[in-house]
Amino acid sequence: MQQRIAADCALCPLEARCVSRFRAMITEKGMRFTRESAEILRGSCSTSGHFVAEGLAERVGVSVATVYRNLPLMMEAGIIRRTVDMPDGRGAYEHVWGRDHHDHLVCVRCGEVVEFHFPALEVLQEHVAREHGFTLMDHRMELFGVCPRCHAEAP
Repeated sequence: MQQRIAADCALCPLEARCVSRFRAMITEKGMRFTRESAEILRGSCSTSGHFVAEGLAERVGVSVATVYRNLPLMMEAGIIRRTVDMPDGRGAYEHVWGRDHHDHLVCVRCGEVVEFHFPALEVLQEHVAREHGFTLMDHRMELFGVCPRCHAEAP
């Protein structure tokens, strides 16, 4: 008999738990929702800001390979998304279930990531898509530069 695994997400509204979505999706694929999957989900949901797979694996006590196997499933379920590439080349992720859309500023020196929402950019992106005959489904904007702290430290 399989033990019931609880992995409540503090960020999700009561009526739309990402845990339920993730469990259902995994089950539909003929896979098992394991304790490791629950820990990875809980760890990603409780992380404020952005995270890398290696940091998540260390924090929740599972192998990096297990994290990398679960990340695509969590993205497919709409719980997380890959956001920015860190200066060291690793991809970063963030919990997006139930969160408003936003874009990112990324410091190319220290890797600081700043989230922002600028409505005029959203309107402009819709306009560009329509002008080219596209129906915009989603987008990701990342602006790369040097943050104020690194700029001040420059020689």
